[in-house]
Amino acid sequence: MREQACITRPRWHFALQQGWINDPNGLVWFKGEYHLYFQCNPYSNQWDKMHWGHAVSQDLIHWEECQPALVPEEVYEDDQRGGCFSGSVVAHEGRLYAFYTAVSRDKESGQVCSRQCLACSDDGYQFTKYKGNPIISESPSGNSDFRDPKVIFCKDRWQMLVGGTSGSASDRKSHGRIYLYHSEDLIHWNYDGILYEGKDGEGTMFECPDLFELNGKWVITASPMNRTDFLPTIYMVGALSFKNCLFCKESGGTLDLGPHYYASQAYHDRDGRLLSIAWLGGWEWMPWIEDHGPSETKGYRGLMSCPRLLSMTRDGQLRMEPYRSIESTGDLCVRTIPINGSLEMAHVNTAEHSLYLHGQISRKKSVRSLSFTFCDDDGHTISLTLDFLFGSIIRDYSKADPWSRSGVKIYRAEIGEEMDVPFDIIYDGNALEVYLFGGRYNISSMLYPTKSDLRISVSSRGGGCKLSWEKVREERAQE
Repeated sequence: MREQACITRPRWHFALQQGWINDPNGLVWFKGEYHLYFQCNPYSNQWDKMHWGHAVSQDLIHWEECQPALVPEEVYEDDQRGGCFSGSVVAHEGRLYAFYTAVSRDKESGQVCSRQCLACSDDGYQFTKYKGNPIISESPSGNSDFRDPKVIFCKDRWQMLVGGTSGSASDRKSHGRIYLYHSEDLIHWNYDGILYEGKDGEGTMFECPDLFELNGKWVITASPMNRTDFLPTIYMVGALSFKNCLFCKESGGTLDLGPHYYASQAYHDRDGRLLSIAWLGGWEWMPWIEDHGPSETKGYRGLMSCPRLLSMTRDGQLRMEPYRSIESTGDLCVRTIPINGSLEMAHVNTAEHSLYLHGQISRKKSVRSLSFTFCDDDGHTISLTLDFLFGSIIRDYSKADPWSRSGVKIYRAEIGEEMDVPFDIIYDGNALEVYLFGGRYNISSMLYPTKSDLRISVSSRGGGCKLSWEKVREERAQE
Protein backbone atom coordinates (compact mmCIF):
# COMPACT_ATOMS: atom_id res chain seq x y z
CA MET A 1 0.00 0.00 0.00
CA ARG A 2 1.30 3.45 -0.95
CA GLU A 3 2.13 5.73 1.96
CA GLN A 4 -0.23 8.53 2.92
CA ALA A 5 0.93 11.97 1.79
CA CYS A 6 0.56 15.24 3.65
CA ILE A 7 -1.39 17.49 1.30
CA THR A 8 -1.14 21.10 2.43
CA ARG A 9 -2.74 24.07 0.74
CA PRO A 10 -0.16 26.75 -0.16
CA ARG A 11 -0.25 30.28 1.18
CA TRP A 12 2.07 32.12 -1.22
CA HIS A 13 1.32 30.17 -4.42
CA PHE A 14 -2.02 30.36 -6.21
CA ALA A 15 -4.03 27.13 -6.33
CA LEU A 16 -7.69 26.44 -7.02
CA GLN A 17 -9.96 25.74 -4.09
CA GLN A 18 -10.92 22.61 -6.00
CA GLY A 19 -9.84 21.13 -9.31
CA TRP A 20 -6.99 20.70 -11.76
CA ILE A 21 -4.75 23.59 -12.84
CA ASN A 22 -1.88 23.85 -15.29
CA ASP A 23 -0.52 26.46 -17.76
CA PRO A 24 -0.71 30.19 -16.94
CA ASN A 25 -2.45 31.91 -19.88
CA GLY A 26 -2.17 35.55 -19.00
CA LEU A 27 -1.20 37.95 -16.25
CA VAL A 28 -2.14 41.57 -16.74
CA TRP A 29 -2.58 44.73 -14.63
CA PHE A 30 -6.00 45.96 -15.70
CA LYS A 31 -8.35 48.47 -14.09
CA GLY A 32 -6.66 48.50 -10.71
CA GLU A 33 -5.86 44.82 -10.15
CA TYR A 34 -3.82 41.91 -11.48
CA HIS A 35 -5.78 39.36 -13.50
CA LEU A 36 -4.33 35.87 -13.74
CA TYR A 37 -5.78 33.40 -16.26
CA PHE A 38 -4.86 29.74 -16.44
CA GLN A 39 -5.86 26.42 -17.95
CA CYS A 40 -7.94 24.33 -15.56
CA ASN A 41 -10.66 21.77 -14.95
CA PRO A 42 -12.77 23.24 -12.13
CA TYR A 43 -14.89 20.10 -11.72
CA SER A 44 -12.24 17.46 -11.05
CA ASN A 45 -8.62 17.15 -9.98
CA GLN A 46 -7.89 15.26 -13.21
CA TRP A 47 -6.87 16.75 -16.57
CA ASP A 48 -10.01 16.82 -18.72
CA LYS A 49 -12.06 19.26 -20.81
CA MET A 50 -10.17 22.51 -20.39
CA HIS A 51 -11.50 25.88 -19.17
CA TRP A 52 -9.75 29.17 -18.51
CA GLY A 53 -9.71 29.88 -14.79
CA HIS A 54 -9.40 33.38 -13.34
CA ALA A 55 -8.02 34.98 -10.18
CA VAL A 56 -7.29 38.56 -9.10
CA SER A 57 -4.70 40.08 -6.79
CA GLN A 58 -3.23 43.38 -5.63
CA ASP A 59 0.27 42.09 -4.81
CA LEU A 60 0.81 38.88 -6.87
CA ILE A 61 1.02 36.88 -3.63
CA HIS A 62 -2.51 36.83 -2.20
CA TRP A 63 -5.21 35.82 -4.68
CA GLU A 64 -8.99 35.77 -4.90
CA GLU A 65 -10.43 33.03 -7.10
CA CYS A 66 -13.13 34.09 -9.59
CA GLN A 67 -15.54 32.32 -11.91
CA PRO A 68 -13.94 30.74 -15.03
CA ALA A 69 -13.24 33.29 -17.75
CA LEU A 70 -13.64 30.88 -20.69
CA VAL A 71 -15.94 27.87 -20.76
CA PRO A 72 -15.83 25.40 -23.70
CA GLU A 73 -19.34 25.83 -25.11
CA GLU A 74 -18.80 26.33 -28.84
CA VAL A 75 -18.72 23.62 -31.49
CA TYR A 76 -15.08 24.43 -32.30
CA GLU A 77 -14.01 23.61 -28.71
CA ASP A 78 -16.35 20.77 -27.76
CA ASP A 79 -14.05 17.73 -27.54
CA GLN A 80 -14.08 16.04 -24.14
CA ARG A 81 -10.27 15.92 -24.22
CA GLY A 82 -10.08 19.40 -25.71
CA GLY A 83 -11.81 22.66 -24.86
CA CYS A 84 -10.16 26.04 -24.31
CA PHE A 85 -6.42 25.42 -24.30
CA SER A 86 -3.61 27.79 -23.39
CA GLY A 87 -2.82 31.18 -24.85
CA SER A 88 -2.25 34.77 -23.76
CA VAL A 89 -3.95 38.07 -22.90
CA VAL A 90 -3.16 41.65 -23.95
CA ALA A 91 -4.71 44.95 -22.87
CA HIS A 92 -5.45 47.43 -25.65
CA GLU A 93 -7.49 50.64 -25.53
CA GLY A 94 -9.32 49.72 -22.32
CA ARG A 95 -10.18 46.18 -23.38
CA LEU A 96 -8.68 42.73 -22.82
CA TYR A 97 -8.06 40.42 -25.77
CA ALA A 98 -7.67 36.74 -24.89
CA PHE A 99 -6.09 34.46 -27.47
CA TYR A 100 -6.50 30.72 -26.96
CA THR A 101 -6.39 27.38 -28.75
CA ALA A 102 -9.80 25.79 -29.29
CA VAL A 103 -9.64 22.00 -29.55
CA SER A 104 -12.43 19.90 -31.08
CA ARG A 105 -12.74 16.63 -32.97
CA ASP A 106 -14.06 16.10 -36.47
CA LYS A 107 -17.12 13.87 -36.14
CA GLU A 108 -16.52 12.11 -39.46
CA SER A 109 -12.77 11.52 -39.47
CA GLY A 110 -12.22 11.57 -35.70
CA GLN A 111 -9.24 13.89 -36.22
CA VAL A 112 -8.36 16.42 -33.54
CA CYS A 113 -8.65 20.04 -34.75
CA SER A 114 -6.64 22.81 -33.08
CA ARG A 115 -7.51 26.40 -34.02
CA GLN A 116 -6.53 29.80 -32.65
CA CYS A 117 -9.44 31.83 -31.31
CA LEU A 118 -10.21 35.18 -29.68
CA ALA A 119 -12.38 36.42 -26.82
CA CYS A 120 -12.73 39.99 -25.49
CA SER A 121 -13.61 41.60 -22.17
CA ASP A 122 -14.23 45.15 -20.96
CA ASP A 123 -13.91 44.32 -17.25
CA GLY A 124 -11.55 41.30 -17.09
CA TYR A 125 -14.30 39.06 -15.72
CA GLN A 126 -16.84 38.50 -18.50
CA PHE A 127 -15.48 37.48 -21.92
CA THR A 128 -17.32 37.36 -25.24
CA LYS A 129 -15.98 35.03 -27.89
CA TYR A 130 -15.38 36.58 -31.30
CA LYS A 131 -18.17 35.66 -33.72
CA GLY A 132 -15.66 35.12 -36.51
CA ASN A 133 -13.68 32.43 -34.63
CA PRO A 134 -11.37 30.82 -35.44
CA ILE A 135 -9.01 33.65 -36.33
CA ILE A 136 -6.39 31.10 -37.50
CA SER A 137 -8.06 27.96 -38.78
CA GLU A 138 -5.19 25.51 -39.31
CA SER A 139 -1.52 24.81 -38.79
CA PRO A 140 0.91 25.73 -41.58
CA SER A 141 2.05 22.09 -41.40
CA GLY A 142 -1.47 20.75 -41.60
CA ASN A 143 -1.23 18.76 -38.34
CA SER A 144 -3.21 18.97 -35.12
CA ASP A 145 -0.28 19.86 -32.84
CA PHE A 146 -0.73 23.61 -33.15
CA ARG A 147 -1.39 25.59 -29.98
CA ASP A 148 -0.64 28.17 -27.29
CA PRO A 149 -0.68 31.59 -29.04
CA LYS A 150 1.42 34.29 -27.35
CA VAL A 151 0.76 37.86 -28.51
CA ILE A 152 2.98 40.92 -28.01
CA PHE A 153 3.16 44.39 -29.59
CA CYS A 154 6.38 45.27 -31.43
CA LYS A 155 7.46 47.14 -34.57
CA ASP A 156 4.14 49.02 -34.79
CA ARG A 157 2.06 45.86 -35.07
CA TRP A 158 0.97 42.81 -33.14
CA GLN A 159 3.13 39.69 -33.25
CA MET A 160 1.92 36.16 -32.43
CA LEU A 161 3.93 33.03 -31.68
CA VAL A 162 2.25 29.61 -31.92
CA GLY A 163 3.82 26.29 -30.92
CA GLY A 164 3.95 23.42 -33.40
CA THR A 165 5.89 20.52 -34.87
CA SER A 166 7.25 19.35 -38.20
CA GLY A 167 5.24 16.14 -37.99
CA SER A 168 3.62 14.86 -34.81
CA ALA A 169 4.40 15.59 -31.18
CA SER A 170 4.44 11.84 -30.46
CA ASP A 171 6.88 11.08 -33.31
CA ARG A 172 10.45 11.09 -31.96
CA LYS A 173 11.73 12.03 -35.42
CA SER A 174 9.73 15.26 -35.49
CA HIS A 175 11.19 18.65 -34.60
CA GLY A 176 9.43 21.32 -32.57
CA ARG A 177 8.51 24.51 -34.36
CA ILE A 178 7.55 28.05 -33.41
CA TYR A 179 5.41 29.85 -35.99
CA LEU A 180 5.21 33.64 -36.37
CA TYR A 181 2.16 35.71 -37.40
CA HIS A 182 1.44 39.45 -37.42
CA SER A 183 -1.67 41.64 -37.31
CA GLU A 184 -2.66 45.30 -37.46
CA ASP A 185 -5.96 44.92 -35.61
CA LEU A 186 -5.68 41.81 -33.36
CA ILE A 187 -8.31 40.05 -35.48
CA HIS A 188 -6.87 39.41 -38.95
CA TRP A 189 -3.55 37.56 -38.85
CA ASN A 190 -0.91 37.00 -41.55
CA TYR A 191 1.48 34.08 -41.51
CA ASP A 192 5.18 35.03 -41.64
CA GLY A 193 6.91 31.66 -41.37
CA ILE A 194 8.80 29.38 -39.00
CA LEU A 195 10.66 31.56 -36.51
CA TYR A 196 12.54 28.62 -34.98
CA GLU A 197 12.75 24.87 -35.63
CA GLY A 198 14.46 22.59 -33.14
CA LYS A 199 17.32 20.24 -33.83
CA ASP A 200 17.55 16.55 -32.97
CA GLY A 201 17.05 16.07 -29.24
CA GLU A 202 15.60 19.55 -28.63
CA GLY A 203 12.02 18.31 -28.57
CA THR A 204 9.28 17.12 -30.91
CA MET A 205 6.85 19.93 -30.02
CA PHE A 206 7.35 23.38 -28.50
CA GLU A 207 4.49 24.09 -26.09
CA CYS A 208 3.70 27.51 -24.67
CA PRO A 209 6.25 29.56 -26.65
CA ASP A 210 7.01 33.05 -25.40
CA LEU A 211 8.96 36.04 -26.67
CA PHE A 212 10.29 39.13 -24.90
CA GLU A 213 13.10 41.66 -25.14
CA LEU A 214 15.68 42.09 -22.39
CA ASN A 215 18.88 44.16 -22.40
CA GLY A 216 18.59 44.73 -26.14
CA LYS A 217 18.36 40.99 -26.86
CA TRP A 218 15.36 38.87 -27.80
CA VAL A 219 14.53 35.85 -25.69
CA ILE A 220 12.42 32.87 -26.78
CA THR A 221 11.19 30.41 -24.17
CA ALA A 222 9.22 27.20 -24.63
CA SER A 223 8.38 23.90 -22.94
CA PRO A 224 9.51 21.05 -25.21
CA MET A 225 7.96 17.62 -25.48
CA ASN A 226 10.27 14.60 -25.77
CA ARG A 227 13.44 16.59 -25.16
CA THR A 228 16.29 14.17 -24.49
CA ASP A 229 17.54 15.95 -21.35
CA PHE A 230 14.00 16.39 -19.95
CA LEU A 231 14.42 20.13 -19.29
CA PRO A 232 10.89 21.43 -18.63
CA THR A 233 11.40 24.98 -19.91
CA ILE A 234 14.19 26.25 -22.15
CA TYR A 235 15.27 29.71 -23.27
CA MET A 236 17.24 30.99 -26.25
CA VAL A 237 18.84 34.44 -26.47
CA GLY A 238 19.68 36.10 -29.77
CA ALA A 239 18.88 38.59 -32.51
CA LEU A 240 15.49 38.68 -34.21
CA SER A 241 14.09 40.16 -37.42
CA PHE A 242 10.30 40.22 -37.55
CA LYS A 243 10.39 41.43 -41.14
CA ASN A 244 12.43 38.43 -42.28
CA CYS A 245 11.00 35.97 -39.70
CA LEU A 246 14.54 35.16 -38.60
CA PHE A 247 15.94 34.35 -35.18
CA CYS A 248 19.72 33.92 -34.70
CA LYS A 249 20.43 32.07 -31.46
CA GLU A 250 23.48 33.25 -29.52
CA SER A 251 23.09 31.49 -26.17
CA GLY A 252 20.57 29.44 -24.25
CA GLY A 253 19.76 27.43 -21.17
CA THR A 254 16.89 26.49 -18.90
CA LEU A 255 14.77 28.61 -16.60
CA ASP A 256 14.70 25.88 -13.97
CA LEU A 257 16.59 22.65 -13.28
CA GLY A 258 13.73 21.09 -11.32
CA PRO A 259 11.09 18.72 -12.70
CA HIS A 260 8.17 21.09 -12.17
CA TYR A 261 8.54 24.49 -13.82
CA TYR A 262 6.46 24.17 -16.98
CA ALA A 263 4.79 26.53 -19.46
CA SER A 264 6.59 29.62 -18.17
CA GLN A 265 5.30 32.97 -19.45
CA ALA A 266 6.74 36.47 -19.04
CA TYR A 267 4.61 39.49 -18.13
CA HIS A 268 5.08 43.09 -17.01
CA ASP A 269 3.98 44.18 -13.56
CA ARG A 270 2.28 47.52 -12.90
CA ASP A 271 5.71 49.22 -12.75
CA GLY A 272 6.91 47.75 -16.04
CA ARG A 273 9.25 45.15 -14.56
CA LEU A 274 9.46 41.84 -16.40
CA LEU A 275 8.50 38.76 -14.41
CA SER A 276 7.92 35.08 -15.04
CA ILE A 277 5.31 32.70 -13.70
CA ALA A 278 4.88 29.00 -14.49
CA TRP A 279 2.90 25.88 -13.62
CA LEU A 280 4.40 23.88 -10.77
CA GLY A 281 3.24 20.45 -11.82
CA GLY A 282 4.47 19.50 -15.20
CA TRP A 283 5.21 16.19 -16.83
CA GLU A 284 8.32 14.57 -18.13
CA TRP A 285 7.40 13.81 -21.72
CA MET A 286 6.59 11.09 -22.84
CA PRO A 287 4.75 8.71 -22.50
CA TRP A 288 1.93 10.58 -20.86
CA ILE A 289 2.52 10.69 -17.14
CA GLU A 290 -0.33 9.20 -15.11
CA ASP A 291 0.56 10.37 -11.63
CA HIS A 292 0.69 14.10 -10.86
CA GLY A 293 1.01 13.51 -7.16
CA PRO A 294 -1.65 12.78 -4.55
CA SER A 295 -4.81 14.82 -4.26
CA GLU A 296 -7.87 14.85 -2.07
CA THR A 297 -11.19 14.01 -3.73
CA LYS A 298 -12.41 17.58 -3.32
CA GLY A 299 -8.96 19.11 -3.20
CA TYR A 300 -6.65 20.85 -5.60
CA ARG A 301 -4.00 19.53 -7.96
CA GLY A 302 -1.25 21.76 -9.35
CA LEU A 303 -0.46 25.40 -8.63
CA MET A 304 1.29 28.46 -9.99
CA SER A 305 4.89 29.29 -9.13
CA CYS A 306 5.79 32.38 -7.17
CA PRO A 307 6.39 35.27 -9.58
CA ARG A 308 10.07 35.76 -10.46
CA LEU A 309 11.84 38.90 -11.61
CA LEU A 310 13.71 38.37 -14.89
CA SER A 311 17.11 39.84 -15.67
CA MET A 312 20.09 38.96 -17.83
CA THR A 313 23.81 38.64 -17.13
CA ARG A 314 26.42 40.18 -19.41
CA ASP A 315 27.09 36.81 -21.03
CA GLY A 316 23.42 36.32 -21.99
CA GLN A 317 22.32 34.07 -19.12
CA LEU A 318 18.85 34.61 -17.68
CA ARG A 319 18.39 35.14 -13.95
CA MET A 320 15.17 34.78 -11.97
CA GLU A 321 14.87 35.99 -8.40
CA PRO A 322 11.84 36.00 -6.08
CA TYR A 323 9.55 38.84 -7.14
CA ARG A 324 8.83 39.88 -3.61
CA SER A 325 10.60 38.75 -0.47
CA ILE A 326 8.43 37.52 2.37
CA GLU A 327 8.55 39.89 5.36
CA SER A 328 11.59 38.95 7.43
CA THR A 329 11.98 38.63 11.19
CA GLY A 330 15.36 40.31 11.22
CA ASP A 331 16.87 37.31 13.06
CA LEU A 332 20.17 36.56 11.32
CA CYS A 333 21.80 33.20 12.11
CA VAL A 334 25.55 32.75 11.52
CA ARG A 335 27.10 29.30 11.88
CA THR A 336 30.15 27.34 10.74
CA ILE A 337 29.76 24.10 8.81
CA PRO A 338 32.68 21.85 9.83
CA ILE A 339 34.83 19.98 7.32
CA ASN A 340 32.80 17.07 5.90
CA GLY A 341 29.99 18.03 8.25
CA SER A 342 26.40 19.31 8.06
CA LEU A 343 24.18 21.85 9.74
CA GLU A 344 20.39 21.98 10.04
CA MET A 345 18.91 25.35 9.03
CA ALA A 346 15.23 24.71 9.64
CA HIS A 347 12.77 22.20 11.02
CA VAL A 348 9.25 23.09 9.90
CA ASN A 349 5.81 21.58 10.36
CA THR A 350 4.52 21.92 6.81
CA ALA A 351 0.90 21.55 7.85
CA GLU A 352 1.11 24.69 9.97
CA HIS A 353 3.76 26.93 8.42
CA SER A 354 5.15 28.23 5.19
CA LEU A 355 8.87 28.85 5.18
CA TYR A 356 11.18 31.35 3.54
CA LEU A 357 14.96 31.25 3.99
CA HIS A 358 17.38 33.83 2.62
CA GLY A 359 21.10 33.43 3.11
CA GLN A 360 24.62 32.87 1.86
CA ILE A 361 27.34 30.25 2.14
CA SER A 362 30.97 31.40 2.01
CA ARG A 363 33.32 28.53 1.23
CA LYS A 364 37.04 27.95 1.22
CA LYS A 365 38.81 26.89 -1.95
CA SER A 366 39.25 23.39 -0.52
CA VAL A 367 35.47 22.82 -0.47
CA ARG A 368 34.69 20.35 -3.27
CA SER A 369 30.92 20.35 -2.91
CA LEU A 370 27.96 21.70 -0.98
CA SER A 371 24.61 19.94 -0.61
CA PHE A 372 21.17 21.20 0.38
CA THR A 373 19.09 18.37 1.84
CA PHE A 374 15.33 18.22 2.42
CA CYS A 375 14.15 15.30 4.54
CA ASP A 376 10.82 14.34 6.12
CA ASP A 377 10.45 12.32 9.31
CA ASP A 378 10.01 9.09 7.35
CA GLY A 379 13.44 9.54 5.79
CA HIS A 380 12.28 10.61 2.33
CA THR A 381 15.09 12.83 1.08
CA ILE A 382 16.02 14.98 -1.86
CA SER A 383 19.39 16.67 -2.26
CA LEU A 384 20.77 19.44 -4.46
CA THR A 385 24.55 19.23 -4.72
CA LEU A 386 26.85 21.96 -6.02
CA ASP A 387 29.95 20.22 -7.39
CA PHE A 388 32.64 22.90 -7.65
CA LEU A 389 35.32 20.48 -8.81
CA PHE A 390 33.48 19.38 -11.96
CA GLY A 391 31.24 22.43 -12.40
CA SER A 392 27.82 20.79 -12.05
CA ILE A 393 24.58 20.77 -10.10
CA ILE A 394 23.28 17.34 -9.14
CA ARG A 395 19.58 16.92 -8.49
CA ASP A 396 18.94 13.67 -6.56
CA TYR A 397 15.30 12.67 -6.15
CA SER A 398 15.98 8.92 -5.98
CA LYS A 399 14.99 8.75 -2.29
CA ALA A 400 12.18 11.29 -2.39
CA ASP A 401 8.58 10.57 -1.44
CA PRO A 402 6.79 8.12 -3.79
CA TRP A 403 5.14 10.89 -5.83
CA SER A 404 8.30 12.97 -6.33
CA ARG A 405 10.81 10.18 -6.98
CA SER A 406 12.47 10.95 -10.33
CA GLY A 407 16.05 9.72 -10.01
CA VAL A 408 19.33 11.56 -10.38
CA LYS A 409 20.08 14.22 -12.97
CA ILE A 410 23.35 16.12 -13.46
CA TYR A 411 23.48 19.56 -15.07
CA ARG A 412 26.50 21.55 -16.14
CA ALA A 413 26.91 24.82 -14.21
CA GLU A 414 29.51 27.59 -14.31
CA ILE A 415 30.18 27.58 -10.57
CA GLY A 416 33.77 26.35 -10.23
CA GLU A 417 35.18 29.76 -9.27
CA GLU A 418 32.28 30.90 -7.09
CA MET A 419 33.32 31.34 -3.46
CA ASP A 420 30.01 32.72 -2.22
CA VAL A 421 26.67 30.96 -2.71
CA PRO A 422 23.67 33.23 -2.10
CA PHE A 423 20.40 31.32 -1.86
CA ASP A 424 16.66 31.68 -1.31
CA ILE A 425 14.44 28.74 -0.31
CA ILE A 426 10.65 28.88 -0.33
CA TYR A 427 8.67 25.93 1.01
CA ASP A 428 4.94 26.53 0.86
CA GLY A 429 2.26 23.86 1.00
CA ASN A 430 3.66 21.13 -1.23
CA ALA A 431 5.81 23.48 -3.32
CA LEU A 432 9.58 23.87 -3.03
CA GLU A 433 11.48 26.61 -4.87
CA VAL A 434 15.26 26.96 -4.49
CA TYR A 435 17.11 29.97 -5.98
CA LEU A 436 20.91 29.79 -6.20
CA PHE A 437 23.55 32.39 -7.10
CA GLY A 438 21.07 35.23 -7.34
CA GLY A 439 18.68 33.27 -9.51
CA ARG A 440 21.21 32.01 -12.08
CA TYR A 441 20.24 28.44 -11.19
CA ASN A 442 16.83 27.51 -9.80
CA ILE A 443 15.26 24.19 -8.84
CA SER A 444 11.49 23.88 -8.38
CA SER A 445 9.32 20.90 -7.59
CA MET A 446 6.34 19.57 -5.75
CA LEU A 447 7.08 17.55 -2.59
CA TYR A 448 4.71 15.38 -0.56
CA PRO A 449 6.11 14.50 2.89
CA THR A 450 4.50 11.43 4.42
CA LYS A 451 4.81 13.10 7.80
CA SER A 452 4.29 16.80 8.16
CA ASP A 453 7.75 17.74 9.50
CA LEU A 454 10.50 18.72 7.05
CA ARG A 455 14.16 19.29 7.90
CA ILE A 456 16.42 21.48 5.75
CA SER A 457 20.17 21.19 6.13
CA VAL A 458 23.45 22.04 4.36
CA SER A 459 26.56 19.87 4.23
CA SER A 460 30.10 20.51 3.02
CA ARG A 461 32.77 18.20 1.58
CA GLY A 462 36.49 18.95 1.50
CA GLY A 463 36.54 22.00 3.74
CA GLY A 464 34.64 24.22 6.12
CA CYS A 465 32.12 26.95 5.31
CA LYS A 466 30.47 29.95 6.88
CA LEU A 467 26.68 29.82 6.68
CA SER A 468 24.50 32.85 7.37
CA TRP A 469 20.76 32.92 6.88
CA GLU A 470 17.58 34.60 7.92
CA LYS A 471 14.60 32.44 8.76
CA VAL A 472 10.97 33.44 8.33
CA ARG A 473 8.14 31.28 9.58
CA GLU A 474 4.50 32.30 9.24
CA GLU A 475 1.33 30.67 10.45
CA ARG A 476 -0.85 29.36 7.67
CA ALA A 477 -4.11 31.15 7.06
CA GLN A 478 -7.17 29.38 8.37
CA GLU A 479 -9.09 27.51 5.65
